[in-house]
Amino acid sequence: MTALLDVRDLVTEFPGGSGGLRAVDEVSFRLDRGEVLGLVGESGSGKSVTGFSIMGLVDWPGRIASGQIIFDGKDLAQADAETRRSLRGRRIAMVFQDPMMTLNPVLRIGTQITEALHAHETMTRQEARQRARDALGQVGIPSPDERLAAYPHQFSGGMRQRVAIAIALLHRPDLIIADEPTTALDVTIQAQIISEFQKLTEEQGTSVIWITHDLAIVSGLADRIAVMYGGRIVEAGSITEVLEAPRHPYTRGLIRSVPSENSRGSRLAQIPGVTPSLGRMPQGCAFRTRCERATEVCAERPGSFGDARSYHRCFHPYEEALE
Repeated sequence: MTALLDVRDLVTEFPGGSGGLRAVDEVSFRLDRGEVLGLVGESGSGKSVTGFSIMGLVDWPGRIASGQIIFDGKDLAQADAETRRSLRGRRIAMVFQDPMMTLNPVLRIGTQITEALHAHETMTRQEARQRARDALGQVGIPSPDERLAAYPHQFSGGMRQRVAIAIALLHRPDLIIADEPTTALDVTIQAQIISEFQKLTEEQGTSVIWITHDLAIVSGLADRIAVMYGGRIVEAGSITEVLEAPRHPYTRGLIRSVPSENSRGSRLAQIPGVTPSLGRMPQGCAFRTRCERATEVCAERPGSFGDARSYHRCFHPYEEALE
C-alpha cells in the first residue's frame, strides 16, 4: 500500500550556534490512509515543530533544511506557497494547542467558519451557515445558532478549542495533525472529540497525527506510536509493541512515570534531569546524560535498529517486557 504521508529524514533548523539549531533532526515515518499515529514526548522534544513543518507553517527564520515530506505523491518540502495553501484546510488540517492561533478575535465565529468553507468549496450563504451550525453541533457546542453570532472572547478556552476542532473537520480532510487538541477540555467532551476522530478514520479513511504527552489517550486512539526526544524519533512501533515492551530507556521512563492503581501509595517514578535545550544538546544520543544504561559508546550517534515501521535508536535497548 502506498503511504498517504511519507516523511523522510526531515530536518528543521532555527538560527543559533555554529551550524543552526535542529528542532527536528532527521525524522522519518510513514502514515497509511485511515491510520492514527501518536507522536509522544516531553515539551521541547520537537513534536509540534514536526507538525508545523508538514503544514508549511514554520515561521522565519526557521526553515526546512533538508528531507522530504511526501503527501499523496507530492513532496511538500519542495512545493511552492500556492500549492501548500490549496492543500491546507481542504486536504490537510491542523488543530493547534492554542485555539487563538486558529481564531480571529475580531470576527464572529460564524463568519470564520463560513469563510473556511468558501475558501475551498462553492455554496450559497445559507448552505454555508447550515454547515457551520452542524459543525458546532458535531463537537458538542450547545445552542449553535446563537454561538455562530458570538466572538471568540465570549467562549471559554475549552469552547474555543472545540470551535477550532470543528473548523479542522469541516472538509473531512485526508490528514489531520492534532497538536494536543483535548488538553483544555473536560473528560466528557474529550471522549466525545476522540470519538469524532475515530469515526473519521473508520468512515472516511482520514489519517491522524495525534501530538500529545498523554500516553493514556494514545493507547486508546492510535494504531502506532512514535516517541520523540531531542528532535529525533527514538522509538516507533505498534501500540502493543511500544507500550508493553518498550526498547528505548526514554520510552520506558515515560511509561513508568504514569500513575497506576497498582502502585498506590508508592513514590512515582521519574526520569532524572531535564530535557536539554537545543543549544546544549549532547553529542551522540541526546538522552545519554539522563540514562541509567549509558556507556561510552552512547557518545556516538545511534542508528536505527529495526525496520521502517518498528524501530528504536539505542545501543543498549531493553529486551524484556514491562512488569
